[in-house]
Amino acid sequence: MIRRFVKRIDDYGKIFTKFCGPAFVGFASTLITVIAYTYFAVIFPATTSTEDLFYSINMLMDLSVSLFLTFNIYFNYYKAISVPAGYPTFPSVNVGIKCLIGDEADESLITSNIRWNFCKKCSKPKPPRTHHCSVCNRCILKMDHHCPWISGCVGYYNYRYFYLFLAYLWVSVIYVMIHAAPLFFGYSLYTTRYSQLDRILVIVSSIGSFVTFIAIGCFGGFHTIMIAKNETSIENLDRSKNKPSYHLGSIVANFNAVLGEGDYWFSGLLPTNQLPKGNGCYFKTNYIDEQDDENNSNNNDNNRSHTDEASINNNISNSNDDSLKH
Repeated sequence: MIRRFVKRIDDYGKIFTKFCGPAFVGFASTLITVIAYTYFAVIFPATTSTEDLFYSINMLMDLSVSLFLTFNIYFNYYKAISVPAGYPTFPSVNVGIKCLIGDEADESLITSNIRWNFCKKCSKPKPPRTHHCSVCNRCILKMDHHCPWISGCVGYYNYRYFYLFLAYLWVSVIYVMIHAAPLFFGYSLYTTRYSQLDRILVIVSSIGSFVTFIAIGCFGGFHTIMIAKNETSIENLDRSKNKPSYHLGSIVANFNAVLGEGDYWFSGLLPTNQLPKGNGCYFKTNYIDEQDDENNSNNNDNNRSHTDEASINNNISNSNDDSLKH
């Protein structure tokens, strides 16, 4: 009875998450647009001046940064929604390792010990780091989580855009709060210079920016740690000792694997249509290396024990020979 009730609640939750996703996207887009409009229409003119050349240059720099941040928010949010997370596709169930890994793989990768699972719900092979989303009802490559704010899953192909959206949104709300503080805490907002609508917009935008700053700060900070470790949210929940490690050796390499590489260190932060390398089915792992190291260590211990045993036997044999001579 209790299990049936819990399952029904879970099913209703999945239906709510799936069909209310567009409403979450609409709410987020509206809030971002309201804050952006308030900043450019009310806050920015009130905090800038064109009295002399210095203030004019400062205003142009301020405007350039504001436009850059705003464009990146909308660009990355749109890409996070529109770019599919990635789904494993196979010509048939009986597929060879070479086909699963891709044509780019060399023989060392093909013959390495790669463990594939099988999804009972999809009845198809499930590559490493792939998980079945009960809301989308399909397997997702390098699945991180199902996000109602993008009305879909965050996975292999759209994780970069999702993370950059969080990063630029967090920086932007800080920018808004800094510029809105003199109006929000001062008396000039309540003078006849500003209409009642302007006051409401500034108050709503300031409070909305502060709430977003706290929420995105915690959530984005968690994902920053996950990227630095080259883990997904699902993998972070796995506390088993034998789970594979996908750490590439350095934090920079882990970030490059998600954000991409370019001619400059900041290339991965630019608004570009950049997809991760590979096909989302194979990832470098330290698990095999650790197993090899453990096997080598065991072999060395065995060799050492055999050597010690042989030396002991030789000593015993020599002592027996000496006793016979005497």
